[in-house]
Amino acid sequence: MFEKVFVWIKRGLVYCLGLFIMALGVTFSVKSALGVSPVTSLAHVVSLITRIDLGICTTLSYVFYLIIELVILRKDFKPDMLLQLIASFLFGALVSLATRLTGFIPAPQTYFLRFVFLLISIPLIAFGVMLYLSPQIWPTPGDGLPLSLSKRIDRPVPNCKIITDCGIVALSVILSLLFFRKLNGIREGTVISALTVGIVMKYFIRLCQAPILRFVERQSKLERALEDAEGVSPADENKIIVTISWELGCGGEAIAERLAKKLGIRFYGNQLIPLEAKVSGLSEEYITAHEQNMSRGVIYDLTTANYALDSENMPPLERLFAAQMKIQRSIAAQPESSVILGRCSDYILYEDPNSFRVFIHANPKYRTRRISEKRGSSLDDARYEMTHADAARKRYYEIFANRAWGRTMNYNLTLDSERFDDEGCVALIIDAIKVWCRIRGRRYPFAGHVEDRD
Repeated sequence: MFEKVFVWIKRGLVYCLGLFIMALGVTFSVKSALGVSPVTSLAHVVSLITRIDLGICTTLSYVFYLIIELVILRKDFKPDMLLQLIASFLFGALVSLATRLTGFIPAPQTYFLRFVFLLISIPLIAFGVMLYLSPQIWPTPGDGLPLSLSKRIDRPVPNCKIITDCGIVALSVILSLLFFRKLNGIREGTVISALTVGIVMKYFIRLCQAPILRFVERQSKLERALEDAEGVSPADENKIIVTISWELGCGGEAIAERLAKKLGIRFYGNQLIPLEAKVSGLSEEYITAHEQNMSRGVIYDLTTANYALDSENMPPLERLFAAQMKIQRSIAAQPESSVILGRCSDYILYEDPNSFRVFIHANPKYRTRRISEKRGSSLDDARYEMTHADAARKRYYEIFANRAWGRTMNYNLTLDSERFDDEGCVALIIDAIKVWCRIRGRRYPFAGHVEDRD
C-alpha cells in the first residue's frame, strides 16, 4: 500500500514540476512581446483586454476549452475528463506564481533581446509538456481539446492539433482586432512556437524521457504497444536466425535469398509487408512507399511533433516499427531457423542468443553500376537512387534503433560483396556461422542439409 502511495507521490511531483516549467515558458514568451503559443494566445489576449492576471485568464480559457470538449464529445464525454478542471486551476495558479517569480526580470527593449526571451520560452514549454505528460495522469484542456476532436472526427491527433490551434488563434485575432484595432499578443512568436515546440519536445523525449518514465513507473507508447510481443528467445542449438542488413546495390537481397536456399530455411523479405500492414493497421501501399523513403530528420520531426501530445497513438512509422518488432520476435520464437532481410532486424534481435548479424556493403561505383544494370537506368539515376535509399535507411535505423547504421561492432560479420561476389558471400557467411557455433560450443544446425555439403 505504501509503495503505491509513494509511486503516486513521485508522479504528482513530476506532473506539477512539468506544469511549473511550462508556466515559466509562458511568462518568458509574454515578456518577449513577440506573441505566445497558440494554446495560450486566447488567455493572453483576454488578459491584455481586461487587465486581469494572466493566470486567472489561463484558467478561464482552459475551462472554455473543456466546455468545447463537452460539446464535441457529448455522450462520449466521460466524467473522469472533468479532472482536467484540476489541471486548469493548477496550471493557472502556477502561471500566476511564475509571473511573480520572474517579475524582477525587466522586459526586453530591443528586438534581439525579445527574440532571445522567445527562444528561452520554447524549450521551457517543450520540456514542461514532456514532463507533465510523462506520469500519464490527465492532460490540460489545451492538450485535451485536439484529443477530443480526434475521437469525434476520427482523424489523426496532429491534424486535429492544427485545427484547434488555428481555431484558438483565429478567435484571439478577432478579439484583438475588435478591442485594439490591431494584432496585440499574437505575432511571429506565435507561429514560431507552433512550429518548434513539438520538434524540441521530441528531442527531449529521445534524450531524457526514458529515465523519467522509469522514475514514475510508467511505460512509453512503444513499450505498451509491445506488451503482447514475444520476449527474447532462449538459446537453442537447433536454430539460428540470420539477419542481413545491406547498402542498396551490393546484392543484399540476392545474397540473403541464396543463403536461405542453400541452408534450406525460410527467407523473410518483402513478403512480410502484408503481415506488417495487418499488425500496424497501415496500408501495404504506405509501407512500400515509406519504408525506404523516410523524410529527413527535421521534416519527420515537424510532421510528427504533435503525436507527442497523444498518450496512445503513435506516428505511422513508429506503428510500423512496433509491428516489425512484434513480427520478428514472433519469427525468432519459432523452432525453425530463418533469414531476415533488413527492417532493423539486427537491432530488434540483438539480444537474441540465436541471432547471427551480417552487414553487406560495397564500393559506391560498384553499387551504382549494379543498380544501373538491374534497373536498366543511367548511372546518374542509379547513383541518385542509391544515395537516396541509403540516406532513408540510415535515418529510419538511427531514429528507431538509436545507434549508427552500418557500425561494424553491431554485427558478427561484415562483407564487401564486390570482392567476393554473391556466391562467395554466401559461402563466407556459412563458414562464419560454423566458426561462430564452434566458439560458442553449440551444434551447427545445418550440417545435414544437402546444399550445405556441396
